[in-house]
Amino acid sequence: MSPLIRSQLVIFLVMTVCGIAAGLISELFKRYSTVSGFKGMRRTATELALYAVVGVLINEFLYYCDNGKITATGIGSFLVGLWLWKRLFYGILTLTEANDGENVEEEGRSKSL
Repeated sequence: MSPLIRSQLVIFLVMTVCGIAAGLISELFKRYSTVSGFKGMRRTATELALYAVVGVLINEFLYYCDNGKITATGIGSFLVGLWLWKRLFYGILTLTEANDGENVEEEGRSKSL
């Protein structure tokens, strides 16, 4: 494998993981503001903090894999990571929460019988 292909593969893998991590952090921030009941300025401040954290995350991952250069491979890989987060992990987390609610109702019914 040539050094160019190897470096592009490293960039692709690192930035894909960065996209998955950004999706996870984004979901955590959104759930925190929803659970806390933030509205108005507090919710806006939470979203600004989210964008700052994701920006620092992207900066650090780019610095690790390509000395901070913004390339089409890096941006595309990051977007692939976000897509993978939505496709693979986001549905699992929401499905689990929906099932937890159903299990609570089933346990309540069995106790009342």
